Amino acid sequence: MRSSRRKASRNEVVQSRKAKRRPAKRTRPGPIVRARRRPGISDARLERGLGVLSETKDINAAARSIRVSVERFKRAAKRRNAIRRQERNWIVVRRLQRKMPIFTGGKQLAVRVRSKSASLIGRYMSAVGQFLKTNDAKFLAEFKDLSVKDVNGKAYQFETDPNVLYRLLSAGGEPFEEMYRIVI
Repeated sequence: MRSSRRKASRNEVVQSRKAKRRPAKRTRPGPIVRARRRPGISDARLERGLGVLSETKDINAAARSIRVSVERFKRAAKRRNAIRRQERNWIVVRRLQRKMPIFTGGKQLAVRVRSKSASLIGRYMSAVGQFLKTNDAKFLAEFKDLSVKDVNGKAYQFETDPNVLYRLLSAGGEPFEEMYRIVI
């Protein structure tokens, strides 16, 4: 007598095993994890990257020098209006603001100026240093009746009176290196 049972095929066996498995255990959802916001690129790092970009004209090298992605470097520089696109190249815009010391009105002030005015103030402060070393007023003659404007448009006239400069030197104040800052 033959049995009415037939042998199950391999596919049927595999499917029956899958059917016998228990469904995955349902768990309660955990707390929502949000991506942390990366802090922005610091002014010093961005300035270093912009220096590399202006020297090499390679935005990849500039981003690599400060260890950020090219997209992040571009985004940070564009946000601060420090770069612009010119045809296929990225150009560094030299309209960066600087906080610089200046002798004006009988006192030493720190003013925020753009690059062109910063260059003039640098030449003036160099001339003041030469004057104080040599006691020769010819170094200050170039700056008589000249002034610079800060970023808000207020004019500051250069101090060229030798007596006032000697008084300011003896009074002290912040050193030039500590007062000079790039403000982005």
